[in-house]
Amino acid sequence: MLFDSKWITYQTGEIDPAAKYGNPSPYFRRTFALKGKVKKATLFAAALGLYKLYLNGKPVSDDYLSPGWVDYSKKIPFYRYDVTEKLAEQNALAAVLGDGWAVGYIGSTDSFYRCSYNDRVEFTALLRLEYADGTVEEIPTDASWKATKGAIFRSDLYMGEVVDARLDLGNFSAADYDDSAWDEAEEVVTKFSHSVYLEESLVPPTVVKHRFQPKLVKQTDNQYLYDVTQNMAGVLRCVFRGERGAQVVIRHGELLWEDALYTKNLRKAEATDTFILAGEGDEVFRPLFTFHGFRYAELTFTGKVELVSIEAEVMYTDLKKSGEFSCSSPLVNRIYQNALWSQRGNFINVPTDCPQRDERLGWAGDAQIFCQSAMYNMDCRDFYRKYLADLSSAQLGNGIIPVVAPRRPMGYHDYVGYDASAGWAEAIGEIPYHHYRTYGDKRIIRDYLPSLKRLLDYYETESPSGIRGYMSKYGDWLSLGTKTDLSVVNTLYYARAAWLAAELCRFIGDFEEERYRALYEKVRAAFREKFIDEEGIIFSDTQSAYVIAYSFGIINAEETKENLARKFRESEGKLTTGFLGIKFLLPTLCDLGMSDIAYRLITSTEYPGWGFSVVNGATTIWERWDSYTIEGGIRKGMNSFNHYSFGSCTQWMYEYCLGLRPDVEHPGLKKVLFAPYFDPTGAIESAEGHYDSDHGRIHIAWEKKGDAFEYRVTLPPQIESDFRFDGRKILSQKEENGSFVFLLQ
Repeated sequence: MLFDSKWITYQTGEIDPAAKYGNPSPYFRRTFALKGKVKKATLFAAALGLYKLYLNGKPVSDDYLSPGWVDYSKKIPFYRYDVTEKLAEQNALAAVLGDGWAVGYIGSTDSFYRCSYNDRVEFTALLRLEYADGTVEEIPTDASWKATKGAIFRSDLYMGEVVDARLDLGNFSAADYDDSAWDEAEEVVTKFSHSVYLEESLVPPTVVKHRFQPKLVKQTDNQYLYDVTQNMAGVLRCVFRGERGAQVVIRHGELLWEDALYTKNLRKAEATDTFILAGEGDEVFRPLFTFHGFRYAELTFTGKVELVSIEAEVMYTDLKKSGEFSCSSPLVNRIYQNALWSQRGNFINVPTDCPQRDERLGWAGDAQIFCQSAMYNMDCRDFYRKYLADLSSAQLGNGIIPVVAPRRPMGYHDYVGYDASAGWAEAIGEIPYHHYRTYGDKRIIRDYLPSLKRLLDYYETESPSGIRGYMSKYGDWLSLGTKTDLSVVNTLYYARAAWLAAELCRFIGDFEEERYRALYEKVRAAFREKFIDEEGIIFSDTQSAYVIAYSFGIINAEETKENLARKFRESEGKLTTGFLGIKFLLPTLCDLGMSDIAYRLITSTEYPGWGFSVVNGATTIWERWDSYTIEGGIRKGMNSFNHYSFGSCTQWMYEYCLGLRPDVEHPGLKKVLFAPYFDPTGAIESAEGHYDSDHGRIHIAWEKKGDAFEYRVTLPPQIESDFRFDGRKILSQKEENGSFVFLLQ
């Protein structure tokens, strides 16, 4: 812990966890004068709730929703800020708090409630001043801070924010601000003081990354309907002008239905912001402590109001973009962009399932299926370090990894997954494996291999025969047609977990490698005996069963190809895979010499498939293949239009279409295998992309030239390379302007 200070709070209303909405936001401030020339000034801050910090009339940083979400009963994150250049002789440091994850709503359906961690927001901070003469002064939070309430009447991540500008405090962080009417802050001992510690956040903060100018699509006398043109996560920043007491209500949604905003799929999340005008010229409304998953926004005016300007601000964790993909097919380009936008919309401190409805949880299955795709798109090393810490912290005493992390102290989603749901629990091994492959940092293995071992200890105790039974309810979630048998999926992922443990042990020289290698072989043999008949058919006989079993080394290429080809004949060329199977579908088809089917799937506009959503207006990946159909309209019940799981095809775009294959034996892309699969159907005639490794940019481009393909790779000289072309004849090869260029037939 890098700082130690008092926790403070301020009661702005009655404390009632059962109330539908929370209390007004508390505001805090503290003045101080410098005692000499400052060499360095560092501000540390944490909260049970969310904070926005100000110094001398300006925000300390451009971050929002800090310090983020963890299981606050285990630890509380903090950020540090360099404020050296923001100081003056006379200064004021201030903060305003919002309910956030700690006090506001979390969860979904019957497990959607407030105050999961605490019943009030609390704040702690310390300003460390290092003077040029070597002395150090520390200004902590304590009872000397002033406190009051102001314009933010209530805030909630799911419900939205209400701001009454008539109660605005003015420039409350200015040094000469008159705070004589403010009260004293209350020092508190946080309820978790016996068990938690402050830990510097592992992940960059959430910031505004993109801005859109919404388009007006419908107007009545007092109501405006806007289209941002992109499904996104964030807020609207509006400037209004009008009479005192006039009110603007902003509702958010992903779709329009019958020419009106559709919000039924949000369930209990109100996703509504309200602004009451002070009647003093141009007034800016930009919520501080909420975000919404939306494409459309409805503004309803009560009283005399003029909308001066409107802008949509896209928020997500401040991750550097590391990769890009494009090709000659506008449809496939849109699929890639949809997956990228779903990543953006769901990477707000935690890799969530969706950003719009009453859920927004860190589902482990979604996270592990998409993690390699995510790592190509953005530098996710710190983002997944943080999420792995959440997973490890959530692990139960018997070794089970729950389906969601961070965990709440109580609630439905803390109890489902207590049977270790296959494909969700194994995230504790999958994400470290892909993280090491991509970034080459063995610390990720040393930190989280013990958690994977404890999970396997549970499996061995639970299923000594090697066959896991019918526990969990997820399996190949949201697949179509015949469901893959749960015991099949559970046992496949049991084998996968053992293989991952053996590999991770090998990478760091752990002595238990052979134990887990033997466990993998035991489970593999048990699976084959239990679930594969004499004709090589896997019990339940689904596309996902074959592609997962092949990818996990349970069945060989010949067995897989025969049965997978049969399954596609039976489905008339349509895919049927769900969340787990979809990641392995296109790669397996290419590996088995069936790349024509892979390219037909990725370029098809028919249901089910990625292209079907695109031609129906999708700008993000849908949760279901049938989230919307022409015949059925919008699917009722659980239905998100911003869910990245089916976007795991992004990994195939980089690794198979472009041919970029990081070598796990030389992690961190010190060596790369280039093994592209060109489109035999002719739907895609060229493709291009890059990945920015720690060693520099790797650029790949190919295009069809007559009956041949030109394949060009440019990479830094320190990266070793190997090329394999799936049996294609090399007509010529050369080095040209620092690039490797092949002509292939």
